Order: sequence, then structure tokens, then C-alpha cells
Amino acid sequence: MRNSTCVAAVAALALGSLLSTAVGHADPTDPSPHCAVPDRVAGKFLVLRGTTRSVPAAPSGDSTVVVRFHTADTLRYLVVGTGGWHEGAYRYSVPEPGRAVIDSTQTDTREPVTYALTLRCHDDVSGDFTYAAGGSTKQAPDNVAVYRFQDEAP
Repeated sequence: MRNSTCVAAVAALALGSLLSTAVGHADPTDPSPHCAVPDRVAGKFLVLRGTTRSVPAAPSGDSTVVVRFHTADTLRYLVVGTGGWHEGAYRYSVPEPGRAVIDSTQTDTREPVTYALTLRCHDDVSGDFTYAAGGSTKQAPDNVAVYRFQDEAP
């Protein structure tokens, strides 16, 4: 299967699931979420769906980004419909149950671009996220920004 065909198949499967994901989340003051983020992401795909202000390198309007975590510290991502793959390095952490942070640097540009995604689970494979670029701590929540993890196809 060609790489682009594989990405399209994974994106289509995950996007269908994303569209059916509920936007609501349990009470944020509840100390024990009823879902979990993955312990590690190496070998997984992550599909991000959101608007321009919440998705890395997004064109105007809604966008879909497919991220493939090759190893425990390298990734590739594609903003669907905008061109080729981008290379990057990342650090994944789970600072508290139900929440994960992906600190990443795009490495295939003249000057590295840094960004952070903060994921909050809705179930064990999907949820919502916020995005901050360039080391900024300012993150604007976006109710239509959702994610879904998908294991790599065999």
C-alpha cells in the first residue's frame, strides 16, 4: 500500500470516529477521569481535527492533521490537503490522569518551529486538545478541536 493511500485510509477511519466523538467532557473538578490517554505514543497515528487557531500549520477554515509517531522521540505530520510530510522531534508526557502533553519541534525547516499540544481524553482513544506555538503558554480552548489515536495498520 502506498504511503499516501495508507494515510488516507487511517485518516478516513479516524475522521469518521472523530465526527461521532462527543464534545462534552466530565466535570473538570472530578479528580478521577473515566478515561485515559496512552502511556506512550510510539507506533501510533494521531488525527487532529479543528479550526485554524487550534491546528498546527492549518490553512484557513477547518483542517485535519495526521501525525505518525515513528519512535519514542521522532514524528512526521501532514496537514491534509496542503502538501507533504513534515519531520519533527517530540517529548510525550502524562502529567495527570486523562491529560497528556506533546512538546514538539518541527525539524525540517530553516529555523525550528516549536509547538505544544495538550490533550484531554473523552474516552481511551479520543478527546479534545489545545495548541500553543513558539513556546507560548497561551492556549485558547476550541470546542471543535478533537483528536483520535489509531494504532498503525499492520
